[in-house]
Amino acid sequence: MFFQEAELFQGIAAHIIDEVAGIAVEETRAGGTTLFEAGDFADSLFILVEGSVDITISGPRQISFPVTEPGSVFGWSSLVEPNLYTASARCLKESKVIRLDGARLMRIFENHPAGGLTVMKRLAGIIARRLANAYREALGA
Repeated sequence: MFFQEAELFQGIAAHIIDEVAGIAVEETRAGGTTLFEAGDFADSLFILVEGSVDITISGPRQISFPVTEPGSVFGWSSLVEPNLYTASARCLKESKVIRLDGARLMRIFENHPAGGLTVMKRLAGIIARRLANAYREALGA
């Protein structure tokens, strides 16, 4: 099952993974397709199945992060308040993604607090790594 390969869900109990899979929507998007824009209401978490997605943070200096590894997650703003995307995501080439409704995913976590806590801790680690990478890129290191 693909969810168990995604870093965010590794080691989560099978019955929780089954619930998550029940709300998953697999989508194939053409290259150049925008999945979301910074500032949009964040309603979906995405998992890359195949392809390449560019995550871009605009400001005085634009920072881009290519998402190319299957199982990588993006759109995490759908799981944290104020539920606004902090970056934009655009497919660089035809890409297959799994879209998870953030509100429904949070309800699953509320029903399974131990699994939900594990996922949210992993999410915090992913965000911390990306933030550290953004600092390094912004500083030119």
